[in-house]
Amino acid sequence: MLVSELKQELEKYDKKELIKIAAELYKRVSKAKKEEYQIDEFIKDFKLQTKPQEKKVSLSDLQNEILEFLSDVDQGYYASPNRKVSKKERSGCRFKVKRYYKELISYDAGSMEGVLATDLLIEIYKRISRGSNYLLFANWETFRAIGVSQYEYSNMLFTRILNRGHSENTLKKCIGLLGLPSEPYESLSRDVYDTFISHLVSSDDKRFVIQVLMEKVEELSNTKKEYEKQRKQTFYLKEEINDCTMCILDISILLGEIDKGIKYYHKYYDYSTAEVNEYVLLEELERYELYSEWIQEYERHSLDYRDTLQEKYKKFKCKTFN
Repeated sequence: MLVSELKQELEKYDKKELIKIAAELYKRVSKAKKEEYQIDEFIKDFKLQTKPQEKKVSLSDLQNEILEFLSDVDQGYYASPNRKVSKKERSGCRFKVKRYYKELISYDAGSMEGVLATDLLIEIYKRISRGSNYLLFANWETFRAIGVSQYEYSNMLFTRILNRGHSENTLKKCIGLLGLPSEPYESLSRDVYDTFISHLVSSDDKRFVIQVLMEKVEELSNTKKEYEKQRKQTFYLKEEINDCTMCILDISILLGEIDKGIKYYHKYYDYSTAEVNEYVLLEELERYELYSEWIQEYERHSLDYRDTLQEKYKKFKCKTFN
């Protein structure tokens, strides 16, 4: 049934009947779908969402509004009760961010206004990413709240940034978006790295990114050592080092420098035990269908491998040498 046909059918019913229809339809929607599409929030804030669209403001005015919003976010005004931002504004924050996102992506990335729009989108992205792990907003599932996944948002940013060309500056700007927190239930940090890698078109791009990431790993490792001396939490530093290391491994594989990538991986990747670290590496080699390298890596270490790896070893051994 088309929406126009649906409207015609609904016009046949009075208010009480429409309420019954809505209630029955609501019951038929699964809990997972209600959460995914934020049905409860949609119903509660329906009037707010369906009010007439305001005239599009100038980018200059929008920039001022966004910068004030970001400042309020940084000061924690959207996380807890305060006199600056009302409860209604805090609860409706996602609609504000949705509007910013929609208006900013409408500017051509290659134009002067588009460059400014991209920079503002980056700043919003940083807050939304951080807000998925730290108390910045009322909702922890920040990307889901605005209806755009972190993968989709980051891919859009990489595309807009590199629209200006694959220079050292634009590549560094993209690298600056890697390692940001991601929503825990999605485990998207690796997906963000993968989509970034997909934008690297030349060997020069790939080698430059490896160089910058290696410098970043070195800096993070030194910071991690200092934190350990001071008995500070190093979990997120460790995660970022591991993600950067995996990214370097992947790019090295794409360059055909597999041994270099594996050697670097062994030097810096540290998830937990030696067997788990090796498991992660073998899974990555399998992802690229590097079965000979998989077997060599498996045989190089005398570890008590889990049953699944032992079975894969037998399978790949037969596949490679038969």
